[in-house]
This record gives sequence, C-alpha cells and structure tokens, in this order.
Amino acid sequence: MARKSGLDANHTRPRRIRANRQRPSEPKAEKASLFEDLIADRDERTEPDALLPYLTERVALKMPSDLKFLDDVLNLLNDRLLKLGIIGPEDSEVLIALDEAIVNAVKHGNRCDPLKVVHITAEFDESGAHFTIRDEGEGFAREKVPDPTDPCRLLEPSGRGLLLINHIMDNVCYNPSGNEIQMFKRCMTGTQPSEARQENPSEE
Repeated sequence: MARKSGLDANHTRPRRIRANRQRPSEPKAEKASLFEDLIADRDERTEPDALLPYLTERVALKMPSDLKFLDDVLNLLNDRLLKLGIIGPEDSEVLIALDEAIVNAVKHGNRCDPLKVVHITAEFDESGAHFTIRDEGEGFAREKVPDPTDPCRLLEPSGRGLLLINHIMDNVCYNPSGNEIQMFKRCMTGTQPSEARQENPSEE
C-alpha cells in the first residue's frame, strides 16, 4: 500500500507575487518643458564674432622643408581665420601672403633641407591675426632684394612675393637676421592692432 505524502495531491504551495516595482516615469509634459527651456536658452546665444573681444588663440607648427605639407598648413590656418570671423569666405588674399612667406622660408631660407623646419606661429585676438614665419637659414638683407616695380625688372620674378605680402598684409616686419617675417592682418571689424604688435622686432 502506497504511503501518502504529508500534503494532499491537490494542494499547491502559495506563490509569491512580486510587486511591480517599476520607477514612475517622468511626466511627458515635464520633459517637454525642460526641452523647451533648453532650446530657448540656445536661441539667446550670441553670434561667433561677438566673442572676438574675449578671444586669444595660438597655433604653432613646425613644418618640414617639403612643400607637400603646404596645403594642409594653409587649410588649417584658413579654417581658423574663417571660423573666428577674421576674414570672409571670399577673402583669399591672406592665404596668398602666407603661401608666399612659407614657400620663401622653405626654398630660400632652408634651401629645401629635409633636416630643417619652418616655424609657423599664428595668434588670433580681437584685433586680427598675427603670423610669424621663421626658417632655420642664414637670413637675407631686405634692402638687397631687387625692386620688382623697376621697369628694368618687370619680367623678373625675384622680389614679387615680398611685394605681394606687403600689399596684402596691414603690417609686415623682419627680424635683424632676416630669417623671420612677422605679418599682421586686421580683423574685418577694422580694430587696430595693439601697440606691442606694431613694434618692429629689429628695434627691440
């Protein structure tokens, strides 16, 4: 005869019912209100050029004496000039001046020596853009460069790059040894450069 278990066959143990403990969701209306407030705050943002009076930015590069790097350097500098509102989208003259200065440093300064680099510094502030291009060569005497406007030299390319730079930039000066050129381009707003920037390093 089979023994009966302590529990009736039809008896089942009570199951524990787990309470649904889901966190109460944030009301949709409240989320929408927070989003609208955030958008409203963004709508009150100032234009990028409004930050210029508070801006100081510096970019420093050591470019190898190889012109294959030139386009990337110019694109980098042009991007900062445009985003900071120092030049307009149609203004390509500054790039022409930078191109001339860097090419001169590579070809005439460093003689395309792969062991030498061109030191490029760009500083941006409320007045405009300040560029310093320095090579590791012996330098040159500015007064010995032929005048490209001389009728006898109109067909000679020598000196035309420096003439372009002086025509495009608002301020140009050289260090005493002649292996460094400093150039300033005024911001489109027309703010004058600071006195310190206008000083010729040869007079220091």
